[in-house]
Amino acid sequence: MTVEIGKQIKKLREEQEISQQELADYLTISRQTISKWELGKSLPDIENVVRIADYFNISVDVLIGRKKASFFESLFGGKERRQSLMDQSSKATNNAAFYSAYAPEIQPLFAANKRVNTFIKIEAAIFPQATFSKLMGYANCLCSFNSDEVSIDQIGKFKLAVNIPVEQPIASFSLHEILEINLQFGKYFRNVGGNFVTLIDIVTPDKTYYFWVESLKIAHAIWHHEKFSSIKLNLDKPFQKALNLSNEDEAVTAIRSEADKIQLFYGKV
Repeated sequence: MTVEIGKQIKKLREEQEISQQELADYLTISRQTISKWELGKSLPDIENVVRIADYFNISVDVLIGRKKASFFESLFGGKERRQSLMDQSSKATNNAAFYSAYAPEIQPLFAANKRVNTFIKIEAAIFPQATFSKLMGYANCLCSFNSDEVSIDQIGKFKLAVNIPVEQPIASFSLHEILEINLQFGKYFRNVGGNFVTLIDIVTPDKTYYFWVESLKIAHAIWHHEKFSSIKLNLDKPFQKALNLSNEDEAVTAIRSEADKIQLFYGKV
């Protein structure tokens, strides 16, 4: 597969008159990395495989050489889709690391100010209410609020198509060091469906940590938990009325009812 995917990247790039540097700029990697892929000296990770397929408007199966592009994909796929992606990239609205669950290391994602998929744990409660999955990743990051301490840890490492559990500290600081927390909502669409997410920015004097959580309940939990009563919480006004509802399920329903006001976080409607 190493040779096939490299050949496919080069073939698609040359057919559409894209330079190695242009593709590298879109993926925010070096031109040398693209060259190594095309020469079969290394492989792109899962996140980049998906992004390259999106860039050229083809399926992952086509990219890795498991099937050929259809006539219509060959004829129409490419420039229009690519320009749309480049426009989205230039806006950098959320800088989402949507496939962070597939990343071997997430420290570089934080270093690059990427928005990382995470579980959030507040004392004993965890959001979303699911367990870490070894197979094809759920979030592999955990942000915990325990007593007056905040810890961010990598809890999985993607390798050979599975997420292997690990315990790797990323950062830790006092709750009192948080200057503010920004809450927003987003919606995403994938081939298998869509959902709503909560976007959370934790701002400290040294760094801002950008997260996304596949849960709306976490926003209600943060908004109402006494632990965050001394922290400045920022939320778009249209959703303040919904989060002020004391009942969690009613609050989530109210947020979902305002779907037209929720920006697209990932994917294409």
